[in-house]
Amino acid sequence: MRLRSFSALLLLFCLVTFGVRAQIIHGEVYDDGSKKPIADVNIENIYTSLSEKTPENGTFMIAAASGQLLEFKKQGYKTTRVRIPNGYIPSYFKIALQKGFYKLPDNRHDTRYNYKSDSLASREMYKHELDFPKMSAIDMLASPFSAMSSKNREIWRFQEDYEQSERDKYVDKTFNPELINRFTGLTGDSLKKYMIRYRPEYEQLRGMSDYTYFNYIKQTAHYFRHPNTPRNAQ
Repeated sequence: MRLRSFSALLLLFCLVTFGVRAQIIHGEVYDDGSKKPIADVNIENIYTSLSEKTPENGTFMIAAASGQLLEFKKQGYKTTRVRIPNGYIPSYFKIALQKGFYKLPDNRHDTRYNYKSDSLASREMYKHELDFPKMSAIDMLASPFSAMSSKNREIWRFQEDYEQSERDKYVDKTFNPELINRFTGLTGDSLKKYMIRYRPEYEQLRGMSDYTYFNYIKQTAHYFRHPNTPRNAQ
């Protein structure tokens, strides 16, 4: 335990040194079916490449800052990504992994991200914070000390930021590297640059049909490879 604590503090020191406001994220990883902890899950902060593996009890701690993305991977389980929210950060994360492999089926109309089921799982993860009672103007006048509490204000701020965090997650998981690689063949740095340049907005993506979305990927990949092509030349 001392070794893990030292390693986490060392990672945090490195991030602070490079000007990133990070903190140690604590949590546990468990099997979504059996509810038992999972060992040897690889956890990586994709923004910093820092990583660690879970021990037998499934617990973890890793340095990360608001807005950064943690990826949880283990052979035999579907990869799960969790974005650290802005503002209030929960003190403990419970990450459920589902057995299976992420595979794009031949029927491409089934490749879109399942927003509803994942949203329910996300709400369960932050249930304590999201269910924390809000205060009306009258309540604030009746209980001014509660209204002024820094912890309470942080939780209320988290509730406000949660919707934006869910939107970011929807884009992250729908506009994902596996799907884009399948449609475009892009890999490595080219794939990363394409995803940064052509990442769609939440409202734009939600408004696209499957056909429109897949066509968007194909067209923007063509423009990425041939930047001098006129937009109406395809």
